[in-house]
Amino acid sequence: MITQILSEAVPEPPPGTYSHALKVGDVLYMSGQHAGAPGGGLLGDDSVVDQTRHTFKKIVALVEAAGGSARDIVKMTVYLTDIAGRPEVGIARGEFFSEPMPCSTLVAITALAAPELKVEIDAVAVIGASKTA
Repeated sequence: MITQILSEAVPEPPPGTYSHALKVGDVLYMSGQHAGAPGGGLLGDDSVVDQTRHTFKKIVALVEAAGGSARDIVKMTVYLTDIAGRPEVGIARGEFFSEPMPCSTLVAITALAAPELKVEIDAVAVIGASKTA
């Protein structure tokens, strides 16, 4: 069974486009999240570390709405518009996650959905996994 997960912290996109999070069994698949504010602009400042923090806040909100915690996140893909921001992503990652760290792939790309966005992250969580570890 596929269940759409909703969170007030992450307003859904227009109907018929995509879902932010779908849960299949205990696995939660999340679309790419970023620091874009509802209605345009950015949450926080335009630094990579702050954009990453706001992105992780959205991801964690979705996981919590599904009944899990940040420790249930097992895989992330980070899309970064400037590879020089990699250390800043690491700073924010350390504020949200601890050992064992989620698996992660980081990819440098030329652009995201809006020119002010510098980082986007998609993630997969296994809800409840951290309770058995």
